[in-house]
Amino acid sequence: MVIYYSRFIPDVSTVTYPLHNLLRKNQKFYWNNKREQAFLKLNEEISSDRVLVPFDPELSFTLVTAQWELQLYTAHHQQCRKASCFRFPFPNRGEAERNYSQLDREASAIIFEVSHFINYIYSRHFVLITDNQPLSRLFHPKTGLPKMTLSQLLCYAYFLIGFDYTVKFRKGLKNQNLVCLSRAPNNQNCISADVSINDEVHQVCASAVFEISSENLTADAIIQETEKDQELTQIKRELLSSPINSDYILDNGILFKNNRIVIYQKHFNLRF
Repeated sequence: MVIYYSRFIPDVSTVTYPLHNLLRKNQKFYWNNKREQAFLKLNEEISSDRVLVPFDPELSFTLVTAQWELQLYTAHHQQCRKASCFRFPFPNRGEAERNYSQLDREASAIIFEVSHFINYIYSRHFVLITDNQPLSRLFHPKTGLPKMTLSQLLCYAYFLIGFDYTVKFRKGLKNQNLVCLSRAPNNQNCISADVSINDEVHQVCASAVFEISSENLTADAIIQETEKDQELTQIKRELLSSPINSDYILDNGILFKNNRIVIYQKHFNLRF
């Protein structure tokens, strides 16, 4: 990250010299006061207004996303001869998102980013940059969606219709400022209530239950009958015990696959 933002740090070669020495061949790792001061100085510079600058409505605006395993990372740039970042939000994944496919996780990262900074970008043009090439096509404002697009991605696409934006694809290797963060562990206990994705997923699931509900087929009945099926019960246990890369989602005790309810009836799994 320091190298990526070195253009904003004065005398960066002198400041980083004690740390660069540690990278030399056959150099024994030894942390002393000089290197500690260099490390603290770089932290101070990265968080200064040379890199993290106030929002300027007169400048162009760019949103960049990167997703890795269970974490999503975003950067927000304004162009003023050189790119500079004014904020990094780092939300942890909620329980529901941990079971998303890779494509869904990257899509939710984009939706989080746009929702989180809606006050800055609404009613003004911005550039959306993603390292996921399929999403750069699915979310392109001038490209029609395929007929077989999953309903969850359709919801995301319809949400973005209300914005004036241009989407661009950028390889992960060119997103060094986010890649270095997305590969590092993040153990912060962030409050997931700030992320609206969980609420959206719950609303989609609740709508699916409502559509098939009848006098005999209720949410409680679906939960009770699902418990009778060993295979579905095992899937629920796996979803509850640890985050897995699965096509299934568990919401209020009901299993969903591709936004459709998985129910037990006469020893068959029927998806509506």
